[in-house]
Amino acid sequence: MRGYWHFPAIASVLAILYHLLDMKWLLLLFILWLLWLKFLKNMSTLVCLLTLLSFTTFNYMIPEVPQTAFEEDAVQAEMNGKIEGEVKISPEQIQFTLAPSHHSSKLLVTYFPEKDENYREIPLTHSLFHGSICTLQQSIEIPPSNTNPAQFDFRQFLLKKQITHQAVLEDMNEIECTSEKGVFPFLYKLRTNLLSQMEDAWSADTSPWIHAIVLGDTSSMEESVTELFQRFGLSHIIAISGTHVTLVIAFLYLILVKGNIMTKEKTQILLILFLPIYSILAGANPPVLRAALMMAVVFLLQKLQWKLPYSDLLCIIFMLFILWDPYIIYQVGFQFSFAVTFAILLSQEWVSRSTSPVWKVFQISFIAQMAILPLQIYYFNIFHPLSVFINLLIIPYFTFFVIPLLYAFTMLHFLPASMLAMLDDLFLFIHTRALLLLEWIDKTLLSPVYLDQLPMFGVMIYFVFFFLFMKCVEHRQEKLAWAAGIIFILPILITASMPYFQKEGIVTMFDMGQGDAILVESEKREAVVMIDAGSAFHFEEMEPTRGVYKNIIRAYFHQRGIKELDAIIVTHDDIDHYGSIRYILEEVHVKELIVSPYFDRALLEEFQQIQPDLKKIYVQAGDALQFNDALSFQVLAPDTDKGDPNDNSVVLYANLGLKWLFTGDISKEIEEQIVRKYPGLQVDILKVAHHGSSTSTSETLIDAVKPRAGLISVGRNNHYNHPNAEVLEVLEAGQVQVYRTDEQGSIQFYYTEEGGTFSTFLP
Repeated sequence: MRGYWHFPAIASVLAILYHLLDMKWLLLLFILWLLWLKFLKNMSTLVCLLTLLSFTTFNYMIPEVPQTAFEEDAVQAEMNGKIEGEVKISPEQIQFTLAPSHHSSKLLVTYFPEKDENYREIPLTHSLFHGSICTLQQSIEIPPSNTNPAQFDFRQFLLKKQITHQAVLEDMNEIECTSEKGVFPFLYKLRTNLLSQMEDAWSADTSPWIHAIVLGDTSSMEESVTELFQRFGLSHIIAISGTHVTLVIAFLYLILVKGNIMTKEKTQILLILFLPIYSILAGANPPVLRAALMMAVVFLLQKLQWKLPYSDLLCIIFMLFILWDPYIIYQVGFQFSFAVTFAILLSQEWVSRSTSPVWKVFQISFIAQMAILPLQIYYFNIFHPLSVFINLLIIPYFTFFVIPLLYAFTMLHFLPASMLAMLDDLFLFIHTRALLLLEWIDKTLLSPVYLDQLPMFGVMIYFVFFFLFMKCVEHRQEKLAWAAGIIFILPILITASMPYFQKEGIVTMFDMGQGDAILVESEKREAVVMIDAGSAFHFEEMEPTRGVYKNIIRAYFHQRGIKELDAIIVTHDDIDHYGSIRYILEEVHVKELIVSPYFDRALLEEFQQIQPDLKKIYVQAGDALQFNDALSFQVLAPDTDKGDPNDNSVVLYANLGLKWLFTGDISKEIEEQIVRKYPGLQVDILKVAHHGSSTSTSETLIDAVKPRAGLISVGRNNHYNHPNAEVLEVLEAGQVQVYRTDEQGSIQFYYTEEGGTFSTFLP
């Protein structure tokens, strides 16, 4: 089997895709491939049998994502179980997984520390470590799922880890834990102590980098930094990967062997014992486990004088990981790690021919980026054209400066505070400027490309022609390489350009809770206009939060490839209608901000400071809005200052396949004024005012405009009891079909000049 283990590994991947995607033709493809190997390539019977066994085994054992067994209502329950894996600790939350006794499903337990609590001491005080036996009496509920297109599905994310329920602790006294003795609990406890010690020894700017680079904990990393690295495809740099493990091994080998402290043979034995320990201290994520296991096996094979190609070793470890934990196939780190490593191993002959170290780094960077590109698009909807070149700069910087220095910082944290401060300042002096350079490149040069997920057929075309491209490059077949290169990039170009050929316009009412956020996209992406962009907010400070923008609006923008808005029309100055605008302006170019003359001027100045070239336009009744001859709106209100933000709402009338009326939060009085002012007004689709409040949606309006459908943007179980029962009765009496975001999730209307159809995210 030496040199042939990639055949069972490929069979395992085909089996996983066949099982999860239910693609019957993959079974036929596998059979034809196996027959081709046996009869045309004269493959040995043993290899063919193991390949067949691999396909059969993995097809049988790959798990379906489990479904939750209970209703969505929370239930009070007492649970006993054991903490599994690491306890994630950050100033915002403490989170761990509890595996109940005699049950296969797991529970996610979360605690939000108070501002004055020492969050690092909580796990130590309450024995929250891997293996601890815990009892809690708490309300257990099913985690929330996504209700908008492109929104992160937290429920599915947890189900892929066999976590079916969650509990939020209000007080740490609601749980009692007893720590267990043993190697694993000891190592996880040691990891918790190390994280705390690094935070005490180093500054608030340096310690998050030590946590991430050395100990595999990115919870303290600033969100802006994480997103910056993600845009350039550099996430592997700030999460421990094979590079980090290799550097640790090289560093120890250099000290022990070259320093004549230990013999080569004893050093290898030490490293074989050290690598499993370090992999747990570093968080035990799949890339670390893969790299540590591979290196440990390599040392062991050298000790036994057995020869096994690295590609065979990688394939064997790949299959062993899945046999050990089938759910690992759903982990992003597992997919990225093996895809990159396998691609680099396949290209080692091409890379080894190069004599230039710089060119070698470029080759490896190119291979790594191309190997994970479809996965990166699938999970993050992003591709940066400069990612390969940025890797060429950043990887050497981290490999030869940041990573070695941070490992040294970890070992030197016991030094006097004055010395640590000097080292800290030196590191930050250089590192801050490196990050500023990266931010400058991000803002000044080419921007990233945002696009929807590639179809499975497109992914297969990509990988087939990518590996054909690499083979042609390796054999110096330049013309064939160019042809294969053009073909493998075609699925990405086609997917990115699809919105610009779409023959339908789309109106999307996002499910963002108690507020409004509506996006109108014309056909062929000729104009994109947003009507309101609300957010949740902190009740104490009455300040908007970023969650709605980040998780709902931005996620949709990225999936649809939206990088510019022709306008945002803000109906009025309530947070639930404007709260996300500041975050949109920070990341998306907006040509015009359209408001009534009675909008809060201080807010407008704040928006202008974020985007200085933003054009402010004031509109009132009688005005008309045109956007690239693709979208047009008539403004029906306000005509005068009503002295109330809700009644000063901008009311819009538009023909988007059918006739729409967007009403903001106007009251019944304003509705009746509009009916009197525009007696022939015909409306097919009504955006129900003020989330279905009893102050709006009068019988007079419904009787006059006779809408066929009414859209209500409203939060689940909101304390306002919206939509009001009387409003629903008025709509029912008027034979208006009601669509509600609290029951149906986001609501989309696909339209052409002839009409349109509704689609709701939830059935």
